[in-house]
Amino acid sequence: MNGTHPLPPQIERHLLEVVRRSGLEESDESIQAVRTVWREKRELFLSQIHSLRMNEEDTLGADDPRGALVLTYSGSLLSLAPEHRGSRRLEYTSIELRRDVPDVVWQEQAALAEEIRRDRAVRFRSGPIRSTSPALIVAVCQEGLDEREQERRIREATIFLTGSFVQINRSLTMEAGTESDQFNLKSMVDTVAARNGLTKIMTKRVIDDFLKVVETGLLLREPVSLGRLGRMSLRERPAQRARIVKSPATGEEITVPAKPKRLTPKMSFGKALKDKAAALEIE
Repeated sequence: MNGTHPLPPQIERHLLEVVRRSGLEESDESIQAVRTVWREKRELFLSQIHSLRMNEEDTLGADDPRGALVLTYSGSLLSLAPEHRGSRRLEYTSIELRRDVPDVVWQEQAALAEEIRRDRAVRFRSGPIRSTSPALIVAVCQEGLDEREQERRIREATIFLTGSFVQINRSLTMEAGTESDQFNLKSMVDTVAARNGLTKIMTKRVIDDFLKVVETGLLLREPVSLGRLGRMSLRERPAQRARIVKSPATGEEITVPAKPKRLTPKMSFGKALKDKAAALEIE
């Protein structure tokens, strides 16, 4: 289903309603832009679930204990952790076109009211989310996969897709050359707070304390682990003599002052992050 093929009628109707709710002008240009965004989300979702070896299925039984991800007609994400002691964690992320931070609803003990079926709304017995828009793609963890590994894959995929979908949405409203503020401290605090049911004040305190601990460790000349991101440390840089170089802008000779021996921060990135970066397509 690429950009040259028409979308199914039910999707076209749904996207037209999305344009109306978003406040975008109801023009052919706006509708085409929303179609493009929808296709990008769908392809990104498919790429992510395939890389995690999740299976596309038409249905997921209400008593099936496996973890699952659902992409809805509207481009929202439904994340279902594997069942544990009769219930499972639910996370529903609604990603509206004009919102920088997604609206996240979560429930620790959720239960499906009926099986999940493609092209039908997903329904729950109780809780803040009783139903969603129709399911477009239902992705389920493989049979026999360890429960903890299922939960890890569901969470990793949800975090990645949520951030990516917000960025895709912004292409509809941001002017060319405008810098995204999706990953500044305020936006990250808002997102982490929403995803974990915390207040923004408490979340900011935790993040600020974390950054202070990292800074303190560095200034004590200790290597500081940042988990899968890698490791930070201070390294000693030798003294540099004064020298004359040519300005790349004007070609004029300029004097670069001498610098004493000093300590500078160094970041060593983890293998997992390097592998993910290498797999990205270069624009």
